[in-house]
Amino acid sequence: MTSAPNPDVRLPTLDSLRLSSRPYVAAVVIAAAFATSDLSNPLLLALLVVNSAVLLASALPRRFVGPRSSLVGAGVALFASAAMLPLGGTTAATLFPFLIAGHAGWRFKPSVSFPFAISLSVACATALWIAEHNGVDGWPWAAGLFAGWPVLIGYSRRSRLDALRNARRATEAELREHALAERARIARDIHDVLAHSLSGVNMQLEVADALLDAGRAEEARAAVGKAQSLVREGLTETRRAVQTLRQDALPLVPTLAALVGEDASFEVEGTALNLDTSQSQFLVRCAQEAMTNARNHAPGAAVEVVLRFDAGSVELSVANGPALSPPEPIESTGMGLVGMRERAALVGGSVTVGPDGPGWVVRAEVPLHQPR
Repeated sequence: MTSAPNPDVRLPTLDSLRLSSRPYVAAVVIAAAFATSDLSNPLLLALLVVNSAVLLASALPRRFVGPRSSLVGAGVALFASAAMLPLGGTTAATLFPFLIAGHAGWRFKPSVSFPFAISLSVACATALWIAEHNGVDGWPWAAGLFAGWPVLIGYSRRSRLDALRNARRATEAELREHALAERARIARDIHDVLAHSLSGVNMQLEVADALLDAGRAEEARAAVGKAQSLVREGLTETRRAVQTLRQDALPLVPTLAALVGEDASFEVEGTALNLDTSQSQFLVRCAQEAMTNARNHAPGAAVEVVLRFDAGSVELSVANGPALSPPEPIESTGMGLVGMRERAALVGGSVTVGPDGPGWVVRAEVPLHQPR
């Protein structure tokens, strides 16, 4: 059995990862570039403005900058950043092509970002080669070939974001599936708890109505009293079911011991182990259902509850002897047994019901899995 997903575990939000550092890095580079560059050169100033705008735009979330605008901006930045390399000297302005390449790796798919990185490297190397052959001091032209390498860093970041996105979607789907299964289980539990008591109440009230029509008021009053008793029993069983549902991990043996109380004998065979929550809940519900059946169909009979831990399974048996007094007529819906078998299928277990000598026995078995 797998454990339920933990709703308190939160993955880092994608927006927080996207915006954690990129705008600040871009702002620092832009400020340093303007502070250390020769702004008297109009061409350099224009290139600084263009690259700054593209760099800031690339730092924004995708919902603000569409894919087409991003691609156009990257194309403009490709040539603008390459042209600025021979003009920027050793200032922070030379960082623009490297940062833009990194953002391209994050922003675009490999089919776009890798050709962009190659084109940027060629453009930067060409610009430096032209500057070098025109007597402009600066980086050697071969250094421009490395301008596109940061695209790998951006691509790595993009891959991490994609992995986180997929993991978050898988977790959300698992939580939704778990919630639906939990709702179905709660519905079965509440139905099983109320099925016997409500059917009995309905029968007793019908009897009371018929007795009143016949003028037998005392007998009708007795039938109403039996209906009230069934309501009280149903409320008690419902409270037990709700208490069980509220527990994250049932301590099986103490829970069964409290459930059995003084109404029956309780014995544990083998070394008690903790089970998955769903397995424990299944066994507890089977015990509740079997003991309710024993009270209704075999009043006064001795009831024995045995919990047996074997090498590969755990078995619960609830056996009752013959009734000591005639049982009250209770309409049987059969839904209690159906509910137990449905619950058994969910935990990979089984339920058998049948005569045991003069009495009756209910056996529920689940495979032994340690909770994770």
